[in-house]
Amino acid sequence: MKRLAVLVKNEKVDAVTVSLAELNLDAVIYDVKSVGKEREQTRSGRGTSVTSSHLPRKIIAAVVDDDKVQTAADAIKKSVDGKGVIIVTSVDDFIPF
Repeated sequence: MKRLAVLVKNEKVDAVTVSLAELNLDAVIYDVKSVGKEREQTRSGRGTSVTSSHLPRKIIAAVVDDDKVQTAADAIKKSVDGKGVIIVTSVDDFIPF
């Protein structure tokens, strides 16, 4: 089994979860902040401005059978138009309760 961790912008979460649901896959969504190549965001209001280098993102994690990894990855890539990252790691044990 493999764990897919999909790092996307907040507005792409629905597209990814719909594509996973079409494959009958369950997922967990994490709120995260990323620091990387994208420019800092500057927000202003009430006479002050704030610059943030931490950009809000989501990680959508799903555990997938080995034979469905490529199908799931292709569906995810198609749903987000190539804007994100998919990290695939091995799952040694999966213990449902």
